[in-house]
Amino acid sequence: MLNPRAGLPFIDFALGDLLYLAVDAAIIWEGPEVEAFEGAERLTRFQVREMRRVEGSLPLRWGEAHLSPFLERTGEWAAR
Repeated sequence: MLNPRAGLPFIDFALGDLLYLAVDAAIIWEGPEVEAFEGAERLTRFQVREMRRVEGSLPLRWGEAHLSPFLERTGEWAAR
């Protein structure tokens, strides 16, 4: 909360591309937004300040991604 800056990397597992986002983050502790997600105790809101795409930056490739089984406990919205 003292320093809201955050960095978020998104990986294209098939091509090895990366998308980097520089964001300002805010924690939503309570209220209707949190209540809209069954099982949520808080939410994080991101405001994008900058983004950068780096093509082919990862030499490794991965297989198909699967949802974590722990998401089932967070309600129906996780499967959308």
